[in-house]
Amino acid sequence: MSLDSYESIYQQFSSVSAEEWKEKIIKDLRGDAFDRLIWHTKEDIEVLPFYTKEDNLNYQLQIPEKQTKGWQITERIIVDDVLTANKEALHALENGATALVFDLQQMPFSPAEIEGLIKNILVDIAPVTFENYSSEMKLFLESVVKDSCPEIIEIPQQETITDELVFALQQGVQKKTTYFSFSVGQNYFFEMAKLRSFRWLWKQVCDLKNQPFTLFIQCEISLSDFSKQEENSNILRNTTSAMSAILGGCDSLIINSHDAANSNFGKRIARNIHHILQRESYFSDSEISADDAAKGSYYIEYLTYQLCKKSWKKFSESGFSE
Repeated sequence: MSLDSYESIYQQFSSVSAEEWKEKIIKDLRGDAFDRLIWHTKEDIEVLPFYTKEDNLNYQLQIPEKQTKGWQITERIIVDDVLTANKEALHALENGATALVFDLQQMPFSPAEIEGLIKNILVDIAPVTFENYSSEMKLFLESVVKDSCPEIIEIPQQETITDELVFALQQGVQKKTTYFSFSVGQNYFFEMAKLRSFRWLWKQVCDLKNQPFTLFIQCEISLSDFSKQEENSNILRNTTSAMSAILGGCDSLIINSHDAANSNFGKRIARNIHHILQRESYFSDSEISADDAAKGSYYIEYLTYQLCKKSWKKFSESGFSE
């Protein structure tokens, strides 16, 4: 069937107004109140049972374009022993990781040990960053691997998403950094809207300060919703959270192992989630990875608008100044 045939089918149906939809819903409720279908979130957002094209025109924001293409398949390596960590890092890169985070656990590694840690890693191709290092080591780490110790603001999960967004804005202004790390949970559409909202909110901060828009968002899948009894179901949790992060516009994504043991099998499955989304689900296509893939979705646009509105109001009241 040609596209023209599909168009002719669509034209056989008249458009339905929002009022007509509401009347039909009220009729089908058979006496129950329409307001019973409205979900009130912790963020004080009213989630309606349906949205229309007119709603989309009222709530759509111009989300700034990402500054990176796709996302980095990032794996964290906990460094207990340098040789073992280097081996794990090379194995991760050989099996699909494209970026590494070395957790130094505040241990006093020598220059020779750090050199051994990154041995045979092409840092110009696979970016390497460090975390949990002492202040005394920072200059040396930066001299070994350029830009390996960015000031990354960790955004802890809080009572509401607006609290997370306001915290991120406050810390970003205070510390004058453009690197943020968000935890992504199971609230699929809200997590997607959270990242879209922050991209828009940070653009407003940059505009007010007359600075160019620069932003790097790292996301890590939250372990708080994981099941200890049914570990395999955590693979699905990882997948849906990863989709939220990618569609929301992350630049780097850490998917943790689905099992508590953080086994090699679990790490392999985590990398494979990246690969399936990139290569089989086409999430790495330029239309998704660079542009705003969720643009035009009535529900997500509404959530994004409401999160931006409430977060910006709260941020402004907290005493932000140019």
